[in-house]
Amino acid sequence: MPTALARTFAALSATNEAILYAKSPDELYRKVCEAAFSSGDFLATAVFLLEESTDFLRFAAGFGEDIARLCSINISIVEGRPEGAGVCGQAFRAGEVVVSNDFLNDPRSLAWRDGARKSGVGAAAAVPLTCQGRCIGVLLVTRREAGSLNDDIVSMLQRMSANICFALENFAIETARKDGERALRRMNLMFGAISATNEAILRAKTEQELYQRVCDAASHAGKAIAAVVMLPEERSTRLKAAASAGASADLVTQSRYSVDPDDIHGGVCGTAFHTQKPFVDGDVVNSAHGEPWRRAGRSSGTVACVAVPLVKNGQSVGVLMFFVGRSWAADEEVVAVLARMAENVSFALDNFQRAAEKAKADDQKERLARMLVSLSATNEAIMRAKSRSELFELVCESVAQGAKFTSTCIALARPDSEYLDLVAVAGPTAENTRKVRLSRSAGHPEGRGLSGTAFRTRQACISNDYLSDPRGIAFHAMARSDGAKSGAAFPLRVGGDVVGIMLFLSAERHTFTPEFAELLQRLADNVSFALENFDRADAKHRADERIEYLASHDSLTGLPNREMFNGLLRHTIERARRHERRFALLFIDLDRFKIINDSLGHDAGDVLLVEVAGRLRGALRADDVVARLGGDEFVVIVADGCDRGDIERLAAVLLSLLAEPVQLGGHECHTTASIGIAIFPDNGSDAQTLTKSADVAMYLAKEDGKNGFRFCNGEVRAQSIERLKLETELRHAVERDQFSLHYQPKVEMASGRITGVEALLRWAHPQLGLVPPAQFIPLAEETGLIVPIGRWVLRQACAQNMAWRRRGLRPVSMAVNLSPRQFADEHLLDDIDGALLASRMSPALLQLEVTESMVMRNVARAVRVLDAIRSRGIRLAIDDFGTGYSSMSLMKQLPIDTIKIDRSFVRDLPRDPEDQAIAQAIISMGKALGMTIVAEGVESAEQQAFLRDHHCDEMQGYLFSRPLPPRELAKLLRSPPTLASPPLQPDAPDEPAAPPQAKKAAR
Repeated sequence: MPTALARTFAALSATNEAILYAKSPDELYRKVCEAAFSSGDFLATAVFLLEESTDFLRFAAGFGEDIARLCSINISIVEGRPEGAGVCGQAFRAGEVVVSNDFLNDPRSLAWRDGARKSGVGAAAAVPLTCQGRCIGVLLVTRREAGSLNDDIVSMLQRMSANICFALENFAIETARKDGERALRRMNLMFGAISATNEAILRAKTEQELYQRVCDAASHAGKAIAAVVMLPEERSTRLKAAASAGASADLVTQSRYSVDPDDIHGGVCGTAFHTQKPFVDGDVVNSAHGEPWRRAGRSSGTVACVAVPLVKNGQSVGVLMFFVGRSWAADEEVVAVLARMAENVSFALDNFQRAAEKAKADDQKERLARMLVSLSATNEAIMRAKSRSELFELVCESVAQGAKFTSTCIALARPDSEYLDLVAVAGPTAENTRKVRLSRSAGHPEGRGLSGTAFRTRQACISNDYLSDPRGIAFHAMARSDGAKSGAAFPLRVGGDVVGIMLFLSAERHTFTPEFAELLQRLADNVSFALENFDRADAKHRADERIEYLASHDSLTGLPNREMFNGLLRHTIERARRHERRFALLFIDLDRFKIINDSLGHDAGDVLLVEVAGRLRGALRADDVVARLGGDEFVVIVADGCDRGDIERLAAVLLSLLAEPVQLGGHECHTTASIGIAIFPDNGSDAQTLTKSADVAMYLAKEDGKNGFRFCNGEVRAQSIERLKLETELRHAVERDQFSLHYQPKVEMASGRITGVEALLRWAHPQLGLVPPAQFIPLAEETGLIVPIGRWVLRQACAQNMAWRRRGLRPVSMAVNLSPRQFADEHLLDDIDGALLASRMSPALLQLEVTESMVMRNVARAVRVLDAIRSRGIRLAIDDFGTGYSSMSLMKQLPIDTIKIDRSFVRDLPRDPEDQAIAQAIISMGKALGMTIVAEGVESAEQQAFLRDHHCDEMQGYLFSRPLPPRELAKLLRSPPTLASPPLQPDAPDEPAAPPQAKKAAR
């Protein structure tokens, strides 16, 4: 027993030594257990501590043979539970030593009996451990022998417990002292941060600068890991970083934040924003609030976060976030200081707002003053402006400069459109404003904005937050690029009707206060008044002009009357005599006017006279004169171009126009005219003689059967009548089915295979016989009949090609010539589409041929038309190439597939070196441009050989075939390729020389 006692005291001594050297409670527990085991002959020694927020004692340190079991057992402090009935639970609850000297038979050990039996536990004792008046755990010792825990050992355990508790008290005191020092240092740092924040508030000139200085102060003076000012995004629940500072600021600002506390990214931000109270997350990495930022928290070393709201005028405007250590976030005083920082920032924001409101008020006063100056300048502009356009420019310029709008414009209504015309624009963004389309109709997006609304409602339309106004959504993109944030539109009225609007755009929100809008309304009213003055002045001017006009013009037709005509004729005679020039005078009298006037009444006669005047005026050039002498007598002065042929053609055109039927009182009436022509000075050198000569010639034309013209010497009487009759017959040729098409094949040079055909027009008249194309094509072109004739040719050719296809013949391309008049017709593309649609022929099988001269008349238009044709898949050819004036650069612009060498260069190919050089040049140029080359008029083997040797692709001419009717050409398409030469003479007699389009039609 003395030995056991000695060991007990040795254990106590060793324990005291462990207590002396331990630097922390954990180290104390470990050393005490080791010392007690080593010196006290214990099976095991262990310390169990109360787990925070639970009812269980958890293993904290231990030593001995039974440690593996003790680490895994559950010990409760709750009485009544099996795990709470043991010596540890009783010692914890009673606050005194509890001993069990027969552990395996003790009912209290039932929860651990099996494990204790295996470990050989015979006795056990538990000693409570207290600190600062409360029990925090127990010291457990076990021995092998039952009954071995005598009073001396229990006393020793009590002394050990007292010594350990004393040491824990010392540790607690030291920890509290250090915590106090750390808290003091934190507070010193935070007071430094708040001082730096206050300095930032005093120095900052803008809110952005304030935010950055506060973040810098919190990071540098307050030692925050990161400090961030978060502001809400417009029309969103998200927060964006407005300023940041700190070592981990980048990682923090890359994360998402929200003002919505229900959003996963709301967390501390959303809660602080909505409650307007500081919110602390002391463990960002592990808390539910910090889940979205867990990775960023680990990367940046962030453990805690304090979110403090920024408040302006009682409304949350943002969140000031501090990322700090856990102890800082747990310090209520630190949080209070951070809240004070946020309050100071909020106070500064209120000051900024007050300063901004004062500056805005001052600016508004200045703007109003400038607007008053602009109003005065506008009134001066209204007084000085000589025209509407000058008025608009002066007003917009003075307002834009005076009131500093981004743009000021005036837009007027078009009488025939729902869109407005911008007649004047001024301001820094005027160029962009000129590109904008404004409408007065709500049916267009451009009509739902300020301008359209003001026009329709007849009232001012103002938007002080333009980009948030759904009415102007069609203009928001332009407003963003121009920086416009508010706008106002004011209607312009004339005679009670809205005729336009004035539009003002500003780079600031809330520009158009009631006072400002009132000044702008006065400005718009002044412009409206000026427009009414212009209208009154215009009305007076028109009245004066009307009086003067009626004195010199026929009131019915609007043509010069007899008095004015005599003056114009005398002036023309003087000018012609001075410059030794000739001119023609045409005297026109309607043939059946008296019958129409007597049968249908004077009103119908007046309608006829007005129609005749319009037709004459439309047929003449601008410098020609047409006048009404009275009744049904008209005169025309053709001042220039007095060639006899030109006068003939003009007279024929006038007769043709006047012969067109007129609807009078529900009746289709036909009237003709007789024209007498006199030439100065041949038929008179003064006005009276010249007029009389033309009058006599007119009567001679009436004697010749009316509906004709006659020169006063009568030399071309027969020719004129014949031409007039031919034109009349030509007008009926299409409807009487007198036209037909012949087709001339195009042959591939290498193989002799037919690759295409060209449609050529023929006119078989029942009385006149086969009319040469050279005779009727120019007349059709001149009168405009070529357009309907060309339309018929196009439809007939496409239909014939498809008829051949349906008969099983191989597909060939169909070439159709376009005349100059037809090429210039605005309905050409519709005619082409109609022919293809009606025949169902593929566009790839159609080739349209144009001449160089047609293209050269208007190159820009020609390129547009040819591109439109080519885009449909139709092939294009330049016909009679080499006879025009086109250049290589022009040919590169045109979407041409084929060049046709004119027959004039093919005729003498075997003998004429110049023709050979031209043909070679055309072939080389076409090949270089990737075009197909076709030679026209090939009639001999020598011509064919030359063209083949120089790589011409195709040929067309009598060497292979003359133009054939459809049935004969079908036979040719069935036969194998051949180049045998038929007779060279065509069926038709020789034809006189004619323009290129007539030559083409004749082939």
